[in-house]
Amino acid sequence: MAASSDTSGHLALVTLVRADERDVQQRQIYARIDDLPNHTLLFGDRVSIPVTPGAHALKANNTLFWKSVPFSIAPGERVEFVLVNRASRIGFGVLALLGVAPLMLVIERRPVTVPADPSS
Repeated sequence: MAASSDTSGHLALVTLVRADERDVQQRQIYARIDDLPNHTLLFGDRVSIPVTPGAHALKANNTLFWKSVPFSIAPGERVEFVLVNRASRIGFGVLALLGVAPLMLVIERRPVTVPADPSS
């Protein structure tokens, strides 16, 4: 699974976003695609990563939960993943005050719409 070593202009783009209203805005989320470098996402962060077309895996963790999401991407395609640190339904209140609340890691793939070319 290759990164951005393709110089032919046929790369694809993966965007990682951490700005969902469900996010409790606590803890970092560490994410990477395949074996590329890690990106540390705080609430409000967005990072775009060029990749070669084909099969890849998004690997992310908040040091409590670890997830790997396989995906495929075509040449020139844009894919967006929303990463969320969401409060667990059990025991969040008191534990959150102590800074040790269990935060579920949620990863969702969202469609990316490219605006129409106004000149056409």
